[in-house]
Amino acid sequence: MESHFIELSDIRKVYKDKEVLNLNQLSVRKGEIISVVGPSGTGKSTLLRLIAGLEKTDSGEIVIDGEHLTNVPPQQRPVVYMFQESLLFPHMNVLENVAFGLKMAKVSKNKRYDKSKEMMKRVGLEGLESHFPHEISGGQKQRAALARSLIVHPKVLLLDEPFSSLDTELRKETRRWIKHLLKSENITVLFVTHDLEEAMALGDRVAVLNEGKLQQLDSPHVLYESPVNSFVASFLQGGIWTEERFIPVSRLKMGRNEDQSGRKAEVIETYYQDGKFHSVLSIEHSEAVITLTSPEKVNIGEQVKVYEG
Repeated sequence: MESHFIELSDIRKVYKDKEVLNLNQLSVRKGEIISVVGPSGTGKSTLLRLIAGLEKTDSGEIVIDGEHLTNVPPQQRPVVYMFQESLLFPHMNVLENVAFGLKMAKVSKNKRYDKSKEMMKRVGLEGLESHFPHEISGGQKQRAALARSLIVHPKVLLLDEPFSSLDTELRKETRRWIKHLLKSENITVLFVTHDLEEAMALGDRVAVLNEGKLQQLDSPHVLYESPVNSFVASFLQGGIWTEERFIPVSRLKMGRNEDQSGRKAEVIETYYQDGKFHSVLSIEHSEAVITLTSPEKVNIGEQVKVYEG
């Protein structure tokens, strides 16, 4: 039987008589990165806060590396929570910020600074030790925050929209080196994001939540090709869910021939990218929205047919 590093079971959280999380079971392997996605208000950040101990569960069990943590205070949990903002101390330079956790652990000044300089080198901040947070870029602040998180060797790292303040290209660059670093450190990670591309790129598996419940936890490929229900299919915009079966986008084509068999759809958005025309389609009599490519441009508002082929 496969052992798991994180085991969550029967987790329930209620705010003001409203149930925001009801998680029967979630298991994570050591060194695995789990992306957590879902609509706003569906319990993603609440899940991280419960694991970190920043919120108390109303019921359920949280186990990390065999240790039951449900009633353990946050400062005693082997977990680091990295927030949306880098939250660096403005009155400390970058080296002092990175070394802060070691200082709290009573590590000697020379030793903590040596370790922090080495970690800064690993995250690409070498030479910025004496700079203050206001003197470095947004991407560098995120690197410093990650270095501060990893320097204490947490068993679990919780990332809550850590790239939300960065522009698109910097987000892509940042997530690439972060994934490489996390894998090299064999850190177990839960990563909340609203960006589906980011979730699929960073996560070994992706957990899809809706109304506080886990809908599916699988690899990105399985999620897109074999969603377990219509919500997952619709949320990922990965294809069309019919009464008989699911048809993934990879097997769908778009045509303009009115006599052609298939589902009617309306073009609601178009754009050109990677040498192809892309059309965002709203499927008639359905909540499904999908994106297909075509050799030529189609116009917004145009009626087309979507068929398997």
